[in-house]
Amino acid sequence: MMRKKRFFQILIGITLILLAISIYGTILVSLDDSSDYDLGHDNVSIAVTGDIMFGRKMPAVLDSGKSPFRYVENVTKTADILLVNFENPVTTSSYAVKGDVPLKANPKYTYLLANANSIVVASQANNHALDYGQIGLNESIKNLKDADIYVIGAGNNVSEATKPVTIESGDRRVTILNYMDADNFREYKGVMDPAGTNSSGYSAYNYELAQKQVQEARDNGSSIVIAYLHYGNEYSRSPNENQIKISHELIDDGADIVIGSHTHVTQGVEIYNGKPIFYNLGNFIFDQSNPATHRSYFLNLDLVEDNCTVTLYPTYISNYLPHFMDARSGKALINELNPQCDELTVNEKGQGVLTFSLANVTNETS
Repeated sequence: MMRKKRFFQILIGITLILLAISIYGTILVSLDDSSDYDLGHDNVSIAVTGDIMFGRKMPAVLDSGKSPFRYVENVTKTADILLVNFENPVTTSSYAVKGDVPLKANPKYTYLLANANSIVVASQANNHALDYGQIGLNESIKNLKDADIYVIGAGNNVSEATKPVTIESGDRRVTILNYMDADNFREYKGVMDPAGTNSSGYSAYNYELAQKQVQEARDNGSSIVIAYLHYGNEYSRSPNENQIKISHELIDDGADIVIGSHTHVTQGVEIYNGKPIFYNLGNFIFDQSNPATHRSYFLNLDLVEDNCTVTLYPTYISNYLPHFMDARSGKALINELNPQCDELTVNEKGQGVLTFSLANVTNETS
């Protein structure tokens, strides 16, 4: 009887030991699993260019069928998202409502933009979106969307035009807001108006609206909020007072980065409250003859953990298409930027590099 009792005691002991090992192993697996999540979010990259135009003289290079991004696509195509300012409506309309320098792109070239990246976001908040009136703009929006290109900054009404785009990439959310500074183009009132309740048009910058949309982006868990602006004085190498005011307001509201287009030439970089402003990137794919418009830069934003590293790629335009500058030329372009930014370092390749925190002070203290 004693032996039988002893046997059951040993059996129970072994069972308890095995159960303990099993539980301990489960705890270790759980810890390992949770440590994977502790590594942080997926890395995401966003390439951002300045002005792109597929009209006027551009068919001379577009008709080849080769990608107009081909000389820089090791950056623009490999990024998770490509954001561009598309400086023309995509329309077959022949009725130009704006007399000076009306631009349009033939819809047959839309695929060249769509194929530039798996996710392309095209801004139409610019001073050429309405060159062919509301009909041309509406056709443009449809053509771009039919090619699976995200359209921001213009719409069939004010609600559509001002709506930001939020893109999910991995476990990240990227929100892009797009506005044009309407004060720059008061002379076109009645011809180039912002979108209305029942009228097509572009997204005009409005402080209250921008503040609301930035906060909504913060609330939806966006990893980064990008404000993409069409502002400044054409061919000016430095930002005007309104550019500075708008950019500072957007960052004060909670935007992580402000990036500008429109001037066709480069403007400089500023760190404001820990966040970068790239006032103007200049041209990217364009047919202008002025040599000053042939020197520009584009950006790549790399989101890693809670930081964003921005790489500034100096480019030159040859035969209407962008090419990387060599190291010496790249350093010269960066050194000429106005304003200058001490936080922007220049590497041996002549590229600018800047890292900033994605942490939002408002969110942290609320």
